[in-house]
Amino acid sequence: MYNEALLYEDQGRFDDEVKVLADTIAGIKSQAGGAGNPSGLGVLYEQLGTAYREQRNYSAAIETYGELGKLNPAAQDRARMLIIDTYRESHDIDRAITETKKALDETPKSRDLTVTLAMLYGEKSDTPQATQLLQGLFQGNDGDQEIYLDIAEVQERGRKYADAEQSAQKAEQMAHDDAGRETAWYMLGSIYERQKKFDQAEQQFRKVLDVNPNNAGVLNYYGYMLADRGVRVDEAASMIQRALKQEPNNGAYLDSLGWAYYKQNKLAEAEEFLRKAVDREGQDPTILSHLANVYVKLGQNERAADLLEKSLAQWQKALPADYEADKVSETEAQLKTLKKRLAQKSSPETAKPQ
Repeated sequence: MYNEALLYEDQGRFDDEVKVLADTIAGIKSQAGGAGNPSGLGVLYEQLGTAYREQRNYSAAIETYGELGKLNPAAQDRARMLIIDTYRESHDIDRAITETKKALDETPKSRDLTVTLAMLYGEKSDTPQATQLLQGLFQGNDGDQEIYLDIAEVQERGRKYADAEQSAQKAEQMAHDDAGRETAWYMLGSIYERQKKFDQAEQQFRKVLDVNPNNAGVLNYYGYMLADRGVRVDEAASMIQRALKQEPNNGAYLDSLGWAYYKQNKLAEAEEFLRKAVDREGQDPTILSHLANVYVKLGQNERAADLLEKSLAQWQKALPADYEADKVSETEAQLKTLKKRLAQKSSPETAKPQ
């Protein structure tokens, strides 16, 4: 039954997945001694919570993780982290911070919880608070490399790009193997891309692919960066296809490929992949606007306007670290133009003078 649920997940049939998992849990608990199988139930509860999150039914996910936490102390720790992450995913950062602080009160020396709290402050663009927490974890050993990467991430999220570059470069210097350097190069590439330093970003992404040609995250990021600018779009599409082959249901990768097809003027393919991306990540304002652009080119202005309105609504819910004022302005201008066209089309023709 668990494998059947995973098949439904792969197909995006989350309602069916939820039903199978809920029925299986109920069946196990109804059997004699069923509740004494915490490991089996733990796997099912966690997967059910994931399915609810895919449905964006966050309250049900949190309730499910609460049941997971009742199984045993180890499950309680796991459930707590999942609940915090669910609040973060639903953009309830304040509640996520509150839950993390509660957990830290019980285990004040937890490195994982301290990092989690710092990253949550980073989501709010509270870079000083996040950095201070992370710096308190330095121990003067190899483990500091990961802390430098976390600091670089919160600095990048807070648009402190010069500081982020220095932190990522420090992490690169501390790396003892290609795996460590890969992560630092990826981070540097992201920081440069956010500043529109595209040549420098490309150099970092190339470094990663030289040692790991199948790094899906870099293949997608690099490919999208090229496609979005209309640069070497065929190469960009090929890279994104390689990433998507590894993670065929990744909403971000589906969006990237759809956008690359749009740039190639392959509108049927663009619509197909962007619709799939919206099914997966329907709250992402950029993905919504990408599909809107396809419908504009197809002459379906009403559908495009509806998507742009949804995009603007999602921008208003965006976390401070995700909000991009230039994209919001661009979307507003595009929607205004479309509404003007639609108004002109619907208005009756002026009667000709006799």
